[in-house]
Amino acid sequence: MDKAKMIFEIFDRFISFDYAEKDDEFQKFLQNLSRADDICKSYAEISQVIYNLKDEDFTKLANFFGVLKKDDPNHFEGYLDLMELDNLKKDNLAHFERHIVLSCWQRRYVSDITKDASDEVANVKGKVTKIYSEFVGILGVFTALSFALMGSVQVFGNILNNINNPTVGNVGYVLIVGGIYLILIYLVIMTLFIGMGKVFNKDSKYQFDKCFTWYIIFVSVMLIAVGLVLVLIG
Repeated sequence: MDKAKMIFEIFDRFISFDYAEKDDEFQKFLQNLSRADDICKSYAEISQVIYNLKDEDFTKLANFFGVLKKDDPNHFEGYLDLMELDNLKKDNLAHFERHIVLSCWQRRYVSDITKDASDEVANVKGKVTKIYSEFVGILGVFTALSFALMGSVQVFGNILNNINNPTVGNVGYVLIVGGIYLILIYLVIMTLFIGMGKVFNKDSKYQFDKCFTWYIIFVSVMLIAVGLVLVLIG
């Protein structure tokens, strides 16, 4: 059996430690461990096993050695104080304990750094996704706006091209169409800006400017009215 596997089995005893277990049974286990100086001082294998423990098992091991919280008792150290060991055996267990505690702190430190890095990556990814969504939304709004304006210009061009001999009635017809289109284009533009506001903020409530809206309505009504008069005259 290799050292790493033996150390894992030893750790499993700490991880599954029953705090109601008889002291003499656990002390006997530590007595046997204290004689294995090659295991107690196998620093590389100890670190390897600790770094590869499952999170739940690591937490139990760290709790047993009082690592995670400042006021938690170190049960391993408590047993050492109760046992009568010669200097060599005490030294072996002391080395074993120190390296376990050190490796636990190292794993905790690395885990915290990794978690912070993961959170930062997720944060950056979220910002990039938001910027991309906003860019696509703005591009879509202004593309639709461009098509709407181009369509209006084309419609007016077609109307004017069909007027070969301008008359009062034809001019009135153009004014009526222009008044109607003015309102429609205003509604299209405002709808697009409301959509753009929703892209930036889903809870946003964009309101039409009342003064400007009434001005547009007034101009449109005047164009339509004048156009109707001219059509009737013509």
